[in-house]
Amino acid sequence: MAASSGNTILLPSAQAQAIAANLRSGYTEIVTNSADLQSFDVFADVSFDVTDRLEVGAGVRFTSDEKTSGIAAAVTGGQRSVLGSVLAAASIRSASLLGALAAPNAGLIPFGATYPVPTFGLFIQPTTGGAVQTQSLEDDGFTWRLTARYELDANTSVYANYARGRRPAVLSPSVPTAPPLAAPTGGQATFRVVDEETVDSFEVGYKAANLLDGTLRFETAAFYYGYENFQTQIQQGAVFITTNAGEATSYGVELQTVWTPLDMLDVFATYAYNRSRFDVGRFDGNRFRLSPDHQVSVGTSARFALAGGELRVTPTYTWQSEVFFDDNNDIPALQGGLVPDRVQDEVQDGYGLLNLRLAFTPADANWSVEAFGNNLLDEQYFKDAGNTGDALGLATFIAGAPTTWGVGLSLRY
Repeated sequence: MAASSGNTILLPSAQAQAIAANLRSGYTEIVTNSADLQSFDVFADVSFDVTDRLEVGAGVRFTSDEKTSGIAAAVTGGQRSVLGSVLAAASIRSASLLGALAAPNAGLIPFGATYPVPTFGLFIQPTTGGAVQTQSLEDDGFTWRLTARYELDANTSVYANYARGRRPAVLSPSVPTAPPLAAPTGGQATFRVVDEETVDSFEVGYKAANLLDGTLRFETAAFYYGYENFQTQIQQGAVFITTNAGEATSYGVELQTVWTPLDMLDVFATYAYNRSRFDVGRFDGNRFRLSPDHQVSVGTSARFALAGGELRVTPTYTWQSEVFFDDNNDIPALQGGLVPDRVQDEVQDGYGLLNLRLAFTPADANWSVEAFGNNLLDEQYFKDAGNTGDALGLATFIAGAPTTWGVGLSLRY
């Protein structure tokens, strides 16, 4: 007899060996998502001058969507998952299921009601007959914006914008929680409506040109975004689904300046502070994916007369602070993969990249040649991490490009 404790089952040696003999190397599961969308938009936008210095504008848009989402899941190749069935037996503590799995070639017996073992999958549970199951959703809503710009003088202005944006409601399908024959709802996909995401955005800014006797240009802006029903993706087994992460906020400032101390030299710099966080729910306090708090760039563009043409030398350096690659911030308690992820390592620390461009353009010619070098300090960094492999405990890390050199030729007609 098999003894069980929690999700662990201790089998007699002979039964365990019989089940192990049925494990197959050739086993395939397939999940297919489909969607059909028809969208209709009506919009209007107007702007007018209140005075010779003040300009205001407004716009509104109505969007109507009709969508049908579908999902199909199948165990293919005529082989059921013996391992998936063992895991299911451990979960429901079924001695009879384990006995059936010990029968010779249990993994190869045709699917169907004549065999007592349902078609348990390892990563997913199949829809009935592997067929596509669908559901439809109608969704509509309004978005709008208000703008104002005021000229302080011929070279400086201030502006303010407010806008309401939205992502339409999503019909998020999930594979069945149990295979056909295993439960009253076995083989039936589930469809969940994720409410529309809305964001109220506010921005104020200042722009100035011809400062310091015409040598300096400067721009700055402050912004605030307030999200409701923030739509993100979470992992269930080996499948990603859209879910509602609740409220979130993003606010910060941006600065940009260009200084031209000499006719042949420009010096430029930018800085952005962007604090983007989830405010409630399972991701409360987490950062948005791929959203560094700080970004900086500096560079120069120097121009020299050379051999009847112009040589432009442009070195730049960009830096960004720490980023996460998923809204769950790789926190172990928020992982939904099949294999527990116990280490928070899918994060990129702050890093900087040094690049260089050399471009030569002959006078009165329609061509130019450029040499470039990217990541000259050979900084090692990741552009992405996690992805589907994370479900198996083998996160996929995508490395950034190493030092790269190249040349290019441009023709103008």
